[in-house]
Amino acid sequence: MNSFRLDPEPTPDEGAKRPGGTEDLTGTILLHNARWFTRIRWIAVAGLSGFGTAGFLLGPEFLARFGLLPPGYWPLSLAGILALLNLGSIRWVSCLSTRPLCSWRDVAANIWFQIASDLIVLTMLVYLVGATTTVIGFSYLFHITLACIFFDRRDSFIVTVLSALLFLATVFLECTGLLPHPCILASVAADLPGLLPSTIFAVPAVFVWVIVWYLVSSLSEVVRQRDRELDAANKQLKRADEAINLQMLRVTHDLKAPFSGIESNIQILKQTHWNETPDSVRQIIGKIDARSVALRARIGDIMMLGSLRSTPTGERIVEPVKLRALLESVLHDLQGLAADKRVSIELAGEAGVLSNPKQLKILFANIVSNAVVYSCEGGTVEVGIEEQAERVRVRVADHGIGISDKALPHVFEDFYRAQEAADFNPNSTGLGLAIVRQIVRNLGLAIAVDSERDKGTVFQVFIPMG
Repeated sequence: MNSFRLDPEPTPDEGAKRPGGTEDLTGTILLHNARWFTRIRWIAVAGLSGFGTAGFLLGPEFLARFGLLPPGYWPLSLAGILALLNLGSIRWVSCLSTRPLCSWRDVAANIWFQIASDLIVLTMLVYLVGATTTVIGFSYLFHITLACIFFDRRDSFIVTVLSALLFLATVFLECTGLLPHPCILASVAADLPGLLPSTIFAVPAVFVWVIVWYLVSSLSEVVRQRDRELDAANKQLKRADEAINLQMLRVTHDLKAPFSGIESNIQILKQTHWNETPDSVRQIIGKIDARSVALRARIGDIMMLGSLRSTPTGERIVEPVKLRALLESVLHDLQGLAADKRVSIELAGEAGVLSNPKQLKILFANIVSNAVVYSCEGGTVEVGIEEQAERVRVRVADHGIGISDKALPHVFEDFYRAQEAADFNPNSTGLGLAIVRQIVRNLGLAIAVDSERDKGTVFQVFIPMG
């Protein structure tokens, strides 16, 4: 059995963009970055804790074999400080996440707090390991590189300058005797360098940091520029699509009147002159009538799809919905279709959600009607409602013709009809599942399809409870 799934699309964060340098960093993106920083920080906490614990468990003799001195309590102390700072950052980010519209300024304050606290803790680590006797100072490059990736050039340069000032201040205070010279390397602990050797080590290191900042920030700026160009092109495509959709609606609306006239005239012919009409003419009129009915259905689907696409995704009408009652109404409307196909429909389960009842009814009407239409005669369609954690799953299963593996990824496309579906139901408009896809996007739902040829299809719709 093959599967295909449509997940909710992220809601655009319009109005939360940062003016000035980082026009491509919205509050939502910055919030994601802030969460990422808190997760990666636990790695540093674990590393410091492991190093400090190993120092006590292995003992001085074992460490001496590798030229190391016992670190004492400072790794565990730094790990504790970093953990407490991280817990505070996580709490802060959690509070920001609950806001309906998260401004970049609020999230930027959190990220700058995280960076500043990280740099201070890192400077303490560099000092305790050995600022001028080890290469630990190059660990600042990690923060500089991340700043280049997540921030604009100005802000990443500020991070680079802060790193350089903290490192050079540590070296200066050590060399002037204002701070003692700790070191974990036994071979150099008793023979520490003076001011000139320390300067010769520190200044080129900072120069390397600036070079790395320039290269990475330049590459990041090129990528951001390309992202902005792609975003602009995407917006142009969306505007063009909206214009095409509007034109399609206008043309479709103009077609309603002629087809209504054709159908009404056919009904007049059937009621007044049908007995006088030759059989050959009746056949022609019957074909016209059938074609008019099919085209009217297509016009209705086109107008419905256009109306759904004209509804802004962020403007969702939300109210309590009892799914069982809604589905019972859908099944009542489909009684005639199910009777014609001799298909029985079974409904089980109950749950309530907050959503748009009108669009949900259209969605399930399309899914269940498809299940009935493509079921084998005398078959059964099973509709089940099940609560799961923070969402509700509605499962619609049939035992009909199924969908081929090749066709499955395309079933939600406009006007797409698989060959087996077109042969089984020539009157299909090819827009039913396109309407389903649009409602899924409008309401922030997820939908999964599992199908196998000649064995049936299962649609699963996942609806958030709130």
